[in-house]
Amino acid sequence: MMYLLPLLFLNVNPLAWIYERNALFYKEQVLRLIIGAIYTFVVFYIFLIDVTLDAAFAWYAVVVALNFFISSFRKKRTNMELNILSGMGVILILAAGYFTFINPIFTASERNEIPEAEVSQEQLEPINEENIRVVPYEYARYQSEVVFGSLDNYAFYSLGESSIQKIDDELFWVTPIEYSDFFRWIRTDSVPGYIAVSAEDPNDQAELVDDYEMTVVPSAFFGENLKRHVRRSYPEEILIGTSFEPDEDGHPYYVYSYANYQHFRHGAKAEGVIVVDAVTGEMEDYALGEMPAFIDQGIAESISYNYNQWFGWYKNGFLNRFLGREGVHEPRREELIGVFNEDLDMHWFVDHERPTGEGNTMVGFSMINARTGEMTYYEGASGILNGEASRSLVDRTFERENWVGTQPVLYSIYEEYTWVVPVVDRNDNYRKLALVHADSGNVVYGDTRREAFDEYQYMLATDLQSDADIPTDVANEVVETKTVLRVSITEGEDGQVIRLLFEDDDRIFTITSSESTMATFIEPGDQLEINYIDTEEQNISIQEFTNLTLEEQE
Repeated sequence: MMYLLPLLFLNVNPLAWIYERNALFYKEQVLRLIIGAIYTFVVFYIFLIDVTLDAAFAWYAVVVALNFFISSFRKKRTNMELNILSGMGVILILAAGYFTFINPIFTASERNEIPEAEVSQEQLEPINEENIRVVPYEYARYQSEVVFGSLDNYAFYSLGESSIQKIDDELFWVTPIEYSDFFRWIRTDSVPGYIAVSAEDPNDQAELVDDYEMTVVPSAFFGENLKRHVRRSYPEEILIGTSFEPDEDGHPYYVYSYANYQHFRHGAKAEGVIVVDAVTGEMEDYALGEMPAFIDQGIAESISYNYNQWFGWYKNGFLNRFLGREGVHEPRREELIGVFNEDLDMHWFVDHERPTGEGNTMVGFSMINARTGEMTYYEGASGILNGEASRSLVDRTFERENWVGTQPVLYSIYEEYTWVVPVVDRNDNYRKLALVHADSGNVVYGDTRREAFDEYQYMLATDLQSDADIPTDVANEVVETKTVLRVSITEGEDGQVIRLLFEDDDRIFTITSSESTMATFIEPGDQLEINYIDTEEQNISIQEFTNLTLEEQE
C-alpha cells in the first residue's frame, strides 16, 4: 500500500491531464512524484508509522486536501471545476479535523471502559518482607554509572534506561548499554551487555553482565535499530513501548508491546508483545497472558497511564471532566511505578487525587497487572496519605542530615497500608529505609530492611495502641526471662546477626551487634530478660535485652 501513496501527490484534476499535457506538465508531475516519495519515506521509514489505512488517512488527508486546492488552479478552469476540487479538499480537512479533535470527545465514555477496571473496597494482600524493593532508582543508577565507567572504550557507549525486573525470583535494576552515537555504532559490532543491580540489598555490588554481544538495540541504526528491526517484520502493529528483560539465565531480550486503536487513532488497548533476542535478532509475538514466564512488562508504562486517565476522567463523559467534575479523579503521573506483589507479579501502581491536585491524601489507587492488563482500583484506600506527602514526611525526618526520600511505594504490611521510602543523600547514595504509616503519618526507619520492619512492628504495637484498626497480627509488647540454649553468629547487612534458641521455645530470636555490642557475648546457659513484639512468626526480633547472668557475675 505505501508504495502507491506517492501517487496521491500527482495532479488530481482530470481536466488538467486532458488539456494541459505538455512537457512542463509532465515535469511537474515527476517533481510531485519525487516529493511524494520523499514524504512517504520520511513517514514510514524515518518515523516508522504502522502501515494501516487509518495511519495513511491521518498522515495524508491534509496533504491530499492541499493537493485538491492546488490542482483546481489551471489556466482555463471553470467555476464548477474549482468548486468541486476545492469542496473535496474542504471535506477532507473537515474529516481529518473530526477524527482528530471531535471524535475523542464523543468516544470518551467508551475509553473509560477500555481498562475494564474492577473497583474494590478490599485491602491489598499483605506482602512478604523479602518481596519489597529497597534499592531506589537513583541509587541503582549511581551504582550502574560506577560500573559503566570501568568499561573499555566507555566513550563508545551510553547507559540506557534502568528498569526493575524479576530474575530467578529476585528483583534487580537492569540497565542495557547503548551506542553513544552513529559513528560509535559504525566502529563497533555490538554493545557489551548490560548492568544488573540488586533491588533488594543495597550492599550488593553492581554487576556487568558482558557474556552477551547485543546487536539489536534501540540506539543502533538501519537494520540493527530495534524499532526498525521489529517494524520490518510487523508493519501493521501499533508499536507502543519497549522494556529490557533478561531471562532467568541472564540472556538479554527486548520486549516491544503493541496495541490496537479502538477509535480511529485514539483509545489504544494493549494486545500483546513482540519478544526480540538482543543478540540474534530473532523475534516471536505473544498475546497478553501467554508470554514466557520471565517477561514482566506486557503492558507499556504509557498504556498504563492512559488507562488510569480514562478511568479517572471519563466515567460521566467528556464534559463532566471540565464542568461538573462528578466522580472525577486524576492519576499522579510522577507516582506511576512498577511494583511486585507477594507472588512476584509486576503491577503498575499509581495513586489518584482530587482534580484540583491539592491536599496530601489520595482518593484511591490502582494496580494494573503488567502481564495480563487486569486493572483493580482500590477505592477503600481513600483518605490515606499519598506518595508525595509520605516523601515530604521522610524529608523532614532527615532534614538535619540533608537526606531525602525517593520513590515511595505503597504496600500492605501487617495489614496496614504503608509507604516504603528509600532514603538517599544528595549524591544518591543509599542511607536508610523509611516506613510511613499511611493513616497516621508515623515514620520509622532503619539501616537495613530487617531493622526498619522491627521498628515498624514496635510502632504499630505501641504508638497505635489506642487505634481500633491495629492489625490483628501485631501483638502487645512482651517481657520474659529465658535461658539460652543455642547461639549462632553470622555476618549480616549491618554487622553481626546473633540468633538465639531458648529452652522450651522453638522460635528463633534475633538481635544485631549494631543494636547492642553486648549481644556478641551471649553464651548458652545465660539467662536473658528480653523485650519483644510477639507477632506469632517463627522469627522474632528482640527489641531490648538484659543479660542477667553477666550482671550476677559482676
